[in-house]
Amino acid sequence: MSYNQPKLSPCAQWDPNGITFADSSEIIFYPVNLFVDRNNTVYVADEYKNRVYMWREGTTTPQTIILDPSFKPASLFVTIDGDIYIASRTTLQVEKLALNETKGIVMMSTSSFCIALFVDIANYLYCSLADEHQVVKQSLNVSTNMPVRVAGNGYSGSASNMLYRPHGIFVDTNFNLYVADCENSRVQLFKTEQIHGITVAGNNGTLSIELKCPSAIFLDADGYLFILDQNNDRIIGSNLDRYYCLAGCSGTHGAASDQLNFPISAAFDNHGNIFVADIINERIQKFILMTDAFGK
Repeated sequence: MSYNQPKLSPCAQWDPNGITFADSSEIIFYPVNLFVDRNNTVYVADEYKNRVYMWREGTTTPQTIILDPSFKPASLFVTIDGDIYIASRTTLQVEKLALNETKGIVMMSTSSFCIALFVDIANYLYCSLADEHQVVKQSLNVSTNMPVRVAGNGYSGSASNMLYRPHGIFVDTNFNLYVADCENSRVQLFKTEQIHGITVAGNNGTLSIELKCPSAIFLDADGYLFILDQNNDRIIGSNLDRYYCLAGCSGTHGAASDQLNFPISAAFDNHGNIFVADIINERIQKFILMTDAFGK
């Protein structure tokens, strides 16, 4: 797994005024998904321009991977080995793309597009199928494997074994699956090999927080949950006993430095800073951790 999970202080705070890391004044783009690897390289999938941009740490000019014109990227994930997994909105496939390639190897085929991807430490590729109200996974070690359902029963609903247009996903080192259950305005936890989820945030969650279409979830090293609350245009954090708003807390969407407008994807870098694909504003915002990421 290549996902950054910094160890944060329980009192961690972020500057609510985000810094624009990249926007349409530099490159014309529609950032549908982003990923930050362990080297702090930022990857952004641009659906309109049909390409992936890569900013290595300390650089301001991205490297560009131009994809096949028919591809239309929808989501991406980068492994610790540097393999880039990209899902297509049009071909309904997930390809593995090595650096400097424009066409990848098909690793998964589905009947609708993957709005989010994740690769766990056992080398299983997970795909969130919003249009089919389920999450599936497939081993990357066996080429003949077919995707198997691991969350949701394929029908929209709010029962514990159902999802309604799931978006972002996260799999921890114990193989517990977290799902941003967008239209149910909740985050569901599916423990290993369990078909019934537990609501950990949102409607009927163990701690009170109102969500409106969570679009992304990411965990720190201690397992505390961070949520991109899309239709409330904010980032939610958690600690020992509560959920709280850490950025975009004005209550209105907009383009100011402390606002977001339809945020769709987010991730930590290994310093604890948070990058957000702020899609309507056509920009990537970076929210700086103000307290030491290691609690010192």
